[in-house]
Amino acid sequence: MAYTLYGAPDSANLVIHILLEQLEQDYELVWVDRGRQAHRSPRFLETLNPQGLMPVLIDDKQPIFETAAIALHLTDKHQALAPQTTASPERARFLQWLFYLSNTLHGDLRVQFYPDRHISGVDGITGLLEKTQERIKGHFQLLEKELMKQEGGPWFLGENMSILDIYLAALCRWSLLYPSGKALTSDTLRALPNIHKLLIALEQLPAVQRVLPLHKIQAPFFTRPSVPDLPAEQVSAS
Repeated sequence: MAYTLYGAPDSANLVIHILLEQLEQDYELVWVDRGRQAHRSPRFLETLNPQGLMPVLIDDKQPIFETAAIALHLTDKHQALAPQTTASPERARFLQWLFYLSNTLHGDLRVQFYPDRHISGVDGITGLLEKTQERIKGHFQLLEKELMKQEGGPWFLGENMSILDIYLAALCRWSLLYPSGKALTSDTLRALPNIHKLLIALEQLPAVQRVLPLHKIQAPFFTRPSVPDLPAEQVSAS
Protein backbone atom coordinates (compact mmCIF):
# COMPACT_ATOMS: atom_id res chain seq x y z
CA MET A 1 0.00 0.00 0.00
CA ALA A 2 1.33 3.42 -0.91
CA TYR A 3 2.04 6.05 1.71
CA THR A 4 0.57 9.54 1.70
CA LEU A 5 2.87 12.42 2.65
CA TYR A 6 1.43 15.83 3.56
CA GLY A 7 3.82 18.74 3.33
CA ALA A 8 4.83 22.08 1.87
CA PRO A 9 7.83 23.08 -0.25
CA ASP A 10 11.12 23.12 1.66
CA SER A 11 9.43 22.30 4.94
CA ALA A 12 10.42 19.46 7.28
CA ASN A 13 8.64 17.03 4.99
CA LEU A 14 11.62 17.42 2.66
CA VAL A 15 13.51 14.95 4.89
CA ILE A 16 10.75 12.36 4.64
CA HIS A 17 10.24 12.97 0.93
CA ILE A 18 13.89 12.18 0.21
CA LEU A 19 13.73 9.18 2.54
CA LEU A 20 10.73 7.70 0.71
CA GLU A 21 12.51 8.12 -2.62
CA GLN A 22 15.71 6.56 -1.29
CA LEU A 23 13.70 3.63 0.08
CA GLU A 24 12.02 3.31 -3.35
CA GLN A 25 8.54 3.34 -1.83
CA ASP A 26 5.30 4.24 -3.54
CA TYR A 27 3.72 7.36 -2.10
CA GLU A 28 1.30 10.16 -2.87
CA LEU A 29 2.57 13.66 -2.16
CA VAL A 30 -0.14 16.07 -1.01
CA TRP A 31 0.89 19.72 -1.00
CA VAL A 32 -0.64 21.74 1.82
CA ASP A 33 -1.30 25.37 0.88
CA ARG A 34 0.43 27.49 3.51
CA GLY A 35 -0.81 30.67 1.85
CA ARG A 36 -4.37 29.69 2.70
CA GLN A 37 -3.40 28.34 6.12
CA ALA A 38 -4.63 24.89 5.11
CA HIS A 39 -2.46 23.32 7.84
CA ARG A 40 -4.53 25.26 10.40
CA SER A 41 -7.88 24.13 9.02
CA PRO A 42 -10.25 22.13 11.27
CA ARG A 43 -9.87 19.09 9.02
CA PHE A 44 -6.07 19.14 9.22
CA LEU A 45 -6.05 19.68 12.98
CA GLU A 46 -8.66 17.03 13.66
CA THR A 47 -7.51 14.30 11.30
CA LEU A 48 -3.78 14.81 10.65
CA ASN A 49 -1.86 16.78 13.27
CA PRO A 50 -3.45 18.74 16.13
CA GLN A 51 -0.36 20.99 16.19
CA GLY A 52 -0.98 22.16 12.63
CA LEU A 53 2.55 21.19 11.60
CA MET A 54 4.09 19.16 8.78
CA PRO A 55 5.10 16.58 7.78
CA VAL A 56 2.34 14.06 8.31
CA LEU A 57 2.68 10.56 6.89
CA ILE A 58 -0.32 8.29 6.43
CA ASP A 59 0.57 4.63 6.75
CA ASP A 60 -2.36 2.20 6.53
CA LYS A 61 -4.80 4.98 7.51
CA GLN A 62 -2.69 5.93 10.54
CA PRO A 63 -1.39 9.52 10.59
CA ILE A 64 2.12 9.92 11.99
CA PHE A 65 3.67 13.30 12.75
CA GLU A 66 7.05 14.57 14.05
CA THR A 67 9.90 14.27 11.55
CA ALA A 68 12.16 12.01 13.62
CA ALA A 69 9.25 9.72 14.53
CA ILE A 70 8.27 9.30 10.87
CA ALA A 71 11.90 8.72 9.87
CA LEU A 72 12.40 6.09 12.56
CA HIS A 73 9.12 4.38 11.66
CA LEU A 74 10.11 4.11 8.00
CA THR A 75 13.71 3.00 8.56
CA ASP A 76 12.60 0.32 11.01
CA LYS A 77 9.72 -0.85 8.86
CA HIS A 78 11.87 -1.19 5.74
CA GLN A 79 15.05 -2.28 7.54
CA ALA A 80 17.20 0.30 5.77
CA LEU A 81 19.06 3.57 6.27
CA ALA A 82 19.54 2.92 9.99
CA PRO A 83 21.34 0.26 12.10
CA GLN A 84 18.83 -2.51 12.66
CA THR A 85 20.48 -4.52 15.44
CA THR A 86 18.65 -3.46 18.59
CA ALA A 87 20.53 -2.93 21.85
CA SER A 88 23.80 -2.53 19.93
CA PRO A 89 26.32 0.33 20.26
CA GLU A 90 25.68 1.27 16.63
CA ARG A 91 21.92 1.50 17.20
CA ALA A 92 22.38 3.53 20.38
CA ARG A 93 24.72 5.97 18.64
CA PHE A 94 22.30 6.31 15.73
CA LEU A 95 19.39 7.07 18.05
CA GLN A 96 21.26 9.63 20.09
CA TRP A 97 22.28 11.61 17.00
CA LEU A 98 18.85 11.32 15.39
CA PHE A 99 17.29 12.92 18.44
CA TYR A 100 20.11 15.44 18.72
CA LEU A 101 19.35 16.59 15.18
CA SER A 102 15.62 16.66 15.87
CA ASN A 103 15.40 17.98 19.42
CA THR A 104 18.53 20.12 19.71
CA LEU A 105 19.67 21.48 16.33
CA HIS A 106 16.26 21.56 14.66
CA GLY A 107 14.72 22.90 17.86
CA ASP A 108 17.18 25.79 18.04
CA LEU A 109 16.72 26.55 14.36
CA ARG A 110 12.99 26.88 14.92
CA VAL A 111 13.74 29.49 17.58
CA GLN A 112 15.62 31.43 14.91
CA PHE A 113 12.81 30.94 12.42
CA TYR A 114 10.04 32.06 14.80
CA PRO A 115 11.60 34.11 17.63
CA ASP A 116 8.34 35.93 18.33
CA ARG A 117 6.89 32.63 19.57
CA HIS A 118 9.49 32.50 22.33
CA ILE A 119 9.89 36.07 23.58
CA SER A 120 8.20 39.47 23.32
CA GLY A 121 9.76 42.80 22.47
CA VAL A 122 12.39 43.80 19.92
CA ASP A 123 15.20 44.01 22.49
CA GLY A 124 14.45 40.55 23.79
CA ILE A 125 14.26 39.04 20.32
CA THR A 126 17.63 40.53 19.34
CA GLY A 127 19.35 38.98 22.34
CA LEU A 128 17.58 35.66 21.83
CA LEU A 129 18.70 35.47 18.21
CA GLU A 130 22.31 36.25 19.08
CA LYS A 131 22.48 33.55 21.74
CA THR A 132 20.67 31.03 19.56
CA GLN A 133 23.05 31.63 16.68
CA GLU A 134 25.98 30.96 19.03
CA ARG A 135 24.33 27.69 20.03
CA ILE A 136 23.75 26.68 16.41
CA LYS A 137 27.36 27.34 15.48
CA GLY A 138 28.36 25.15 18.42
CA HIS A 139 26.02 22.39 17.23
CA PHE A 140 27.62 22.34 13.78
CA GLN A 141 31.12 22.29 15.27
CA LEU A 142 30.14 19.34 17.45
CA LEU A 143 28.69 17.51 14.45
CA GLU A 144 31.87 18.22 12.47
CA LYS A 145 33.97 16.63 15.24
CA GLU A 146 31.70 13.59 15.24
CA LEU A 147 31.98 13.19 11.47
CA MET A 148 35.78 13.38 11.74
CA LYS A 149 35.69 10.08 13.66
CA GLN A 150 34.16 8.18 10.74
CA GLU A 151 36.90 6.70 8.62
CA GLY A 152 35.87 5.99 5.08
CA GLY A 153 32.95 8.50 5.20
CA PRO A 154 31.48 10.68 3.85
CA TRP A 155 28.41 9.61 5.80
CA PHE A 156 27.55 10.12 9.44
CA LEU A 157 27.86 6.37 10.05
CA GLY A 158 30.97 6.02 7.89
CA GLU A 159 30.50 4.11 4.65
CA ASN A 160 26.77 3.52 5.14
CA MET A 161 24.35 6.32 4.36
CA SER A 162 21.49 6.79 6.82
CA ILE A 163 18.59 9.08 7.58
CA LEU A 164 21.04 11.10 9.71
CA ASP A 165 22.73 12.36 6.54
CA ILE A 166 19.47 13.43 4.92
CA TYR A 167 18.26 15.18 8.06
CA LEU A 168 21.60 16.95 8.63
CA ALA A 169 21.74 18.19 5.03
CA ALA A 170 18.24 19.66 5.27
CA LEU A 171 19.12 21.40 8.55
CA CYS A 172 22.25 22.85 6.97
CA ARG A 173 20.16 24.18 4.10
CA TRP A 174 17.57 25.80 6.36
CA SER A 175 20.23 27.32 8.65
CA LEU A 176 21.48 29.39 5.69
CA LEU A 177 18.09 30.50 4.38
CA TYR A 178 15.42 31.07 6.98
CA PRO A 179 16.65 32.43 10.33
CA SER A 180 15.35 35.79 11.49
CA GLY A 181 18.18 38.25 11.93
CA LYS A 182 21.64 37.12 10.88
CA ALA A 183 21.80 33.67 9.28
CA LEU A 184 24.84 31.49 8.86
CA THR A 185 26.67 31.73 5.53
CA SER A 186 27.82 29.11 3.06
CA ASP A 187 31.38 29.94 4.11
CA THR A 188 30.53 28.81 7.65
CA LEU A 189 29.68 25.33 6.44
CA ARG A 190 32.53 25.17 3.91
CA ALA A 191 34.88 25.77 6.85
CA LEU A 192 33.62 22.44 8.26
CA PRO A 193 35.17 20.05 5.70
CA ASN A 194 33.46 16.83 6.77
CA ILE A 195 30.01 18.38 6.79
CA HIS A 196 30.76 20.03 3.45
CA LYS A 197 31.84 16.68 1.98
CA LEU A 198 28.61 15.09 3.20
CA LEU A 199 26.54 17.85 1.59
CA ILE A 200 28.31 17.43 -1.75
CA ALA A 201 27.68 13.67 -1.64
CA LEU A 202 23.98 14.23 -0.89
CA GLU A 203 23.63 16.65 -3.79
CA GLN A 204 24.78 13.87 -6.14
CA LEU A 205 22.28 11.34 -4.80
CA PRO A 206 19.64 10.44 -7.45
CA ALA A 207 16.85 10.51 -4.85
CA VAL A 208 17.79 14.08 -3.92
CA GLN A 209 17.99 15.11 -7.57
CA ARG A 210 14.46 13.75 -8.11
CA VAL A 211 12.92 15.33 -5.02
CA LEU A 212 14.36 18.84 -4.74
CA PRO A 213 13.06 20.07 -8.13
CA LEU A 214 9.56 19.03 -7.05
CA HIS A 215 9.95 21.59 -4.27
CA LYS A 216 10.96 24.18 -6.91
CA ILE A 217 14.50 24.17 -5.50
CA GLN A 218 17.43 24.64 -7.84
CA ALA A 219 20.91 23.13 -7.53
CA PRO A 220 23.21 23.34 -5.67
CA PHE A 221 20.69 22.20 -3.08
CA PHE A 222 22.75 22.21 0.12
CA THR A 223 26.16 23.80 -0.44
CA ARG A 224 24.82 27.05 -1.93
CA PRO A 225 21.09 26.86 -1.34
CA SER A 226 18.44 29.23 -2.62
CA VAL A 227 14.79 29.57 -1.65
CA PRO A 228 12.19 27.74 -3.76
CA ASP A 229 10.97 29.50 -6.87
CA LEU A 230 7.52 30.05 -5.38
CA PRO A 231 5.51 32.90 -3.83
CA ALA A 232 6.83 33.66 -0.35
CA GLU A 233 3.51 32.81 1.34
CA GLN A 234 3.80 29.22 0.08
CA VAL A 235 7.23 28.76 1.63
CA SER A 236 8.00 28.85 5.30
CA ALA A 237 10.85 27.99 7.60
CA SER A 238 10.65 24.36 8.67
